[in-house]
Amino acid sequence: MLRPFADWLDKTPLSQALQNHLWIIPTSQSIHIVAVSVLFASACVINLRLLGVGRGGRSVSTLSATLVPWMWRALAVLLCTGAIQIIAEPVRQFVTPAFWAKMTMIVIVATMTYLYARSLRRNAPLWDTPATRPASAKFFAVISTLLWLGIIACGRFIGYTWSFYA
Repeated sequence: MLRPFADWLDKTPLSQALQNHLWIIPTSQSIHIVAVSVLFASACVINLRLLGVGRGGRSVSTLSATLVPWMWRALAVLLCTGAIQIIAEPVRQFVTPAFWAKMTMIVIVATMTYLYARSLRRNAPLWDTPATRPASAKFFAVISTLLWLGIIACGRFIGYTWSFYA
């Protein structure tokens, strides 16, 4: 369904320019991987704390206040580098079911993270004590981690499976 659009985009001057500069795609991919690492590491630290790992040290609210902004910045970098990759190689992206699964999971986990951060800001002391932490905290931590792992896996599968669908 999106193949005609991908074929058109592939022939645009911008896409051709990105393809013809051999350093752009690998550089974009490298920055993309670094941003994924920052985002995933931040999410894991928060999620592990919500699951009760590392009870000493910084509180959930302090940890989240530090790391959630890093997650949003990393997501912004991912959106920019991802857009470059989509424009440079639209067929590779649009024809692969893994791409669409990845995009769906990103929307879900970004929405979950936004709602988590908003809830935390509204009532930080409640989240800081394991006894008073909302029951949904563990659910959020597990689902968030699984979604980020799924996003990473789908990102890798795009590169390895797109030729089956092209």
